[in-house]
Amino acid sequence: MNFNIYNILIIAGIIQGVLFTGIVCFSKKYHAKSTFFLVALIFLYSLGNLMYILPDIGVISLLDMYGYLFIPLACIDAPIIYFYIVLFLNPKKKILLSEKLLFLPFAIFLAIILFFRVRLLLGYDVVNPINASYKFVILFNELFSVVFSLVILIVIILKIFKYEKELKRKKQNNIKSEVNWLKSTITIILLFTFLWGYLAIRNIFFTNGETIFYSLWIAMALLIYWLGHIGIYKYGILAEREKIRNYSNSNPNPSLKSQSKNPHLRDFENLIAKDKAYLDSTLSLERVAEDLKISPSYLSRIIHSELDTSFTNYVHSFRIKEAKTYLSNPEFSSYTMVSIGLEAGFNSRSAFFDVFKKETGKTPLQYKKDQLNKR
Repeated sequence: MNFNIYNILIIAGIIQGVLFTGIVCFSKKYHAKSTFFLVALIFLYSLGNLMYILPDIGVISLLDMYGYLFIPLACIDAPIIYFYIVLFLNPKKKILLSEKLLFLPFAIFLAIILFFRVRLLLGYDVVNPINASYKFVILFNELFSVVFSLVILIVIILKIFKYEKELKRKKQNNIKSEVNWLKSTITIILLFTFLWGYLAIRNIFFTNGETIFYSLWIAMALLIYWLGHIGIYKYGILAEREKIRNYSNSNPNPSLKSQSKNPHLRDFENLIAKDKAYLDSTLSLERVAEDLKISPSYLSRIIHSELDTSFTNYVHSFRIKEAKTYLSNPEFSSYTMVSIGLEAGFNSRSAFFDVFKKETGKTPLQYKKDQLNKR
């Protein structure tokens, strides 16, 4: 057998992908449509690497791999990425028939390849498992899959930008799926797809033989790691935030009995406190002033003069109080600080820690530990 540092890394990625698939499949925590497609993608990436690494290490010849083991996975990966992204952004989305047709190329290529495999098993192509017609199908599948994947990835990027634009337009105080990591992931996959296209063209038209695809295989192994750990981590945060939000919605804040005679200040206090506007991490003085139909400078002035604080500090005081509610609740003791901070209205874990420690003298972790120890 032929083992080197490259195929050892690739095999390690395959093992990790298979183990990850098994763990998630048997865990009730991750039973969601988007997670199903994520796990399917990781498994297929692992399976794809396994198909090509077996001939490389000498377990089976390349001709026999194409003759007996080859599956046209290249044209199914992009549709699975598509469904993962759209369901992650919109878990309640119903998959349309037109979207399901994205799996049609895979079904067609699989049927053609199975036809040649049956011929081989029946003894028609024993001398050469890869006859001219079958070789053409394999090469066409490779080139088609590259173009097909690029088109789908571009559509995905447009959908992510549309999702972001829609959130900004609505200015809704709801759970917003983080999309920066999605954009980074799709960009990485897009770059890998260009690399794949380059290697495929080089192999077919210029080298007249097999190109060593180590760079692509190692990239796939790294992508398996990234998708497994980051993808599930982000899903876990989203699930935790949803449970925290449901708890928060079931415990509404009462109206404030403001002592101020200024109607604008009373409206401001009720907007922040009763309506929980502070939970929106994008909340700003300008937006609140616009909602109250007054100027930002006037709003800032009355907050300073009557509440003896600034807009930012006033909003932060409610966010800190909200976070304390979750940190001291045993029901959320295993939740991440990211989930708690985001649901309290902070826009990042670091902002949550900085403000919380500045106001309380303790980090959120220290506060949680102290509160839970009192019980």
